[in-house]
Amino acid sequence: MLRMRSGVSKDGSIIERKTRFDGSVQEFACRALLVEPGKRAVIRYDLDRDWHVGGMVLPKGGYTAGHFWIDRPYNVYHWLENGKTLAYYFNVGLVDDITDAQVAWRDLIIDVLVKPDGAIDILDEDEVPADLAPEHRGTIARALEQIVTNPKRLVSEIERETRDLL
Repeated sequence: MLRMRSGVSKDGSIIERKTRFDGSVQEFACRALLVEPGKRAVIRYDLDRDWHVGGMVLPKGGYTAGHFWIDRPYNVYHWLENGKTLAYYFNVGLVDDITDAQVAWRDLIIDVLVKPDGAIDILDEDEVPADLAPEHRGTIARALEQIVTNPKRLVSEIERETRDLL
């Protein structure tokens, strides 16, 4: 069992700071489940309202276990309600900073929704600008290759770690 909480603040609070591709910033007050500063983090966000994402409704009262790594071109939201997995949502992006106080990452537009039955939907491809920088195109390609090539392995890893930490 993981239960490792290195770097978790005394009250367990941590901010998820998402910078969208257009430069706008969203911040979410979360609870740290695991923090390894400069390496990875798992954080929990409790849904205070219904969220409509990727054709799904995430109900108020559900929660997200967000998994972040400095060295991966994506992060994952493991969506749950009453302990039951609703889906896995892979955000293609770059994690810039993991500290005791925050997880900061940049969204690179593309998302991948993996449902419990194994169905995969690649979202927002139509939103990628034609003039996207080559390094961002490379990051997107690497992320999609890693996610779509072996989603069962990734989902199993996320599922196991979420269960160990909740």
